[in-house]
Amino acid sequence: MITFQHPPIGSLSTSPAVITQDIVELMADKMLEMGMNGTAVTADSLYEHSDFTRDEIKAHGPEASDLAKSRAIRQVA
Repeated sequence: MITFQHPPIGSLSTSPAVITQDIVELMADKMLEMGMNGTAVTADSLYEHSDFTRDEIKAHGPEASDLAKSRAIRQVA
């Protein structure tokens, strides 16, 4: 007779992969999202629509803006 032995509880579970993004990338993604939704992206609107502090926006905003512009794809017919 064939019997099946169950593996010990917890042996199959693996620790979840930790994915971290740089704050600049997160901010650029939020800027793109806001822009695609028709919201004008300013420091004030970014502060209101995200969890970024004003200091973070002041420190990383210009770099995130440049990254968002480079990621935006526009096709003109």
